[in-house]
Amino acid sequence: METSVPMPLKTGWMAVRANAVPMFVLWMLAAGAVLAFYDSPLRWGFFSRLAEWQTEGGWGAAFLNRVVFCGLVPGAFLMCVKSIRPPRPLLTTFVYSLWGGLWGIACDVFFTLQAALFGHGNDMATLVKKTLVDQLGWNVFLCTPVNAVFFPWVARDFRRGQPFIWRRFLLEECPPLLVANWIVWIPVTVAVYVFPLPLQVQLVGLACSFWMLVALRAAAKGDVR
Repeated sequence: METSVPMPLKTGWMAVRANAVPMFVLWMLAAGAVLAFYDSPLRWGFFSRLAEWQTEGGWGAAFLNRVVFCGLVPGAFLMCVKSIRPPRPLLTTFVYSLWGGLWGIACDVFFTLQAALFGHGNDMATLVKKTLVDQLGWNVFLCTPVNAVFFPWVARDFRRGQPFIWRRFLLEECPPLLVANWIVWIPVTVAVYVFPLPLQVQLVGLACSFWMLVALRAAAKGDVR
């Protein structure tokens, strides 16, 4: 007897599968960044300057990082690729930039808290602890619910949908983003936590460029309002 996959879960998987090539490239970039940091003179060049900028700039550097990678970079794709272009790409890019910048500040605080709780090491035990807290705590209880409101709103061209219903929100709107989140982010999250704290918030911004497009697609396909 064939078992059916719940539609919200299928929607999240389809959103990731539709972006399988850039997702694979993203994973390769994450792996390449780790190898470059530990096996290359780049560790003392590009990475050291990036870490210095984050250390000196603090939340301001984290904000600007996300404005670029969560706003301007995906905005360029939205404007150039007709198949994914929203009705108002310039407004979408602006909203993405502001939204991403605020998340950059939040991530800077979260990564700093993780380091305070579990230390600055990159041993397996520390990586597992940080990844579990990240994916089963931070993402489940904060990132996914908030983004499940934000991305459908953007996908509807900034219009309100039907009245908010908690059951539908938790069972139909959050799962697609959560499934897509876990598929995309678990490998990337492990790679990010390998790096020293000042580099984590900067390097995770690169992954966010791809994630913004996946989340918008999942919201557009899964939104029933």
